[in-house]
Amino acid sequence: MMKRRNIWNGSNKMQALVWHLASLMLLFIVVASCYREPLELYKQGDSKVVIGYDWSFYNGPLPNGIFVMYAHNGKTITQSYATHDLSGETNEQMPNGTYKQLVMTNTFQEYLGNMRFFDTDDFEKMRAVSNTYVITDMNAWDAGRQYMVEPMYIGVAVDSFDVKMDNDGLIFYEYDKDSGVDTLHQERQDTIRSMVTTLTIRVKVRGINYINSPELGGVDGYITNLANGFFLSQQWRTSEVGDIKLDHWRFDGYEEDPAAGSRRAEGESEYKVGWIATDIQTFGLPHGSELLYQRTEKSNYLKLHFTRLNGETIDFDYDVGKMIHYEGDDGSMNLSFKLTDVALQLDLEIDANTVGEDDVPTIPYTQPKGTGAFDADVQPWGDEENVDVPM
Repeated sequence: MMKRRNIWNGSNKMQALVWHLASLMLLFIVVASCYREPLELYKQGDSKVVIGYDWSFYNGPLPNGIFVMYAHNGKTITQSYATHDLSGETNEQMPNGTYKQLVMTNTFQEYLGNMRFFDTDDFEKMRAVSNTYVITDMNAWDAGRQYMVEPMYIGVAVDSFDVKMDNDGLIFYEYDKDSGVDTLHQERQDTIRSMVTTLTIRVKVRGINYINSPELGGVDGYITNLANGFFLSQQWRTSEVGDIKLDHWRFDGYEEDPAAGSRRAEGESEYKVGWIATDIQTFGLPHGSELLYQRTEKSNYLKLHFTRLNGETIDFDYDVGKMIHYEGDDGSMNLSFKLTDVALQLDLEIDANTVGEDDVPTIPYTQPKGTGAFDADVQPWGDEENVDVPM
């Protein structure tokens, strides 16, 4: 007899399995709907950067405002603005990335008559260079010479920082709770450093009474090979140089003798000997030649031009590369020169200790033009001596 397969029974089992799986899925959906996740929202995170400014290393008068520049993820300046708030600022919602910050006193335009700025969109190459002028008066003693304009006070701060937030700054939070967006908060303290230093020149002069003055309008001169600018982000001075005219002098460190109508230098027994001095603003010595051991005598040259009471002139010349120096440099600073040293005071003295007693500027005896006056130095009486006078 032929056997028959029980197809119906197999089909019933398959249907039962399908029905069982469907029931489980329906149960899962019902249960899941009872425990759904809360609704979430998102918003931009608050990348707050608070910047304060320290002015203790700035030696000039406070400016009217500052100019702030940022390079975002590179060396190209991508944002810049002026502000009158000298104490600091707060930047919010800054996009992720690395920021290089450059702050300078005043704006580029406010220095136009004094210096020029180059590569102002390049954080690394941006530099300031002195304006120059030429003496066009052909009757002037230094006709045709080119000088740098003394720089105005200028200060610079440099900084860099990162803004890094998860999920590109997107903050997820439950709809019924606070977003807590203050997820990145950093504070920076930027130091404004002076880019200009003062060069003080003091000169001992013999015959100081014979200079055409009031207040030494009869003294002129120049000094060579000072830096012509600086790099803003690096703060180092340039290696290019120029000359600065010395045309505002004063009496300095002398004693007055009203009875004799004369002056003498402090500590000197000889009258008609005194000191003159001048202060000039400069970017300083060129980079690579800041220290005494890096220069020779001829690295810098000083010319002094005196006008005498009778209108005649006399000049004195000095190689001063080994005399001019930053404050504290006695010749032993031969290891390094720190960036913070470039704003130190510069000093130069011309006296017996630096050039020798015989080479100190000496102004010959002179009387004002058109006068019959004379000046005599009387030698003290010596031993008694008989002199025959012919009759």
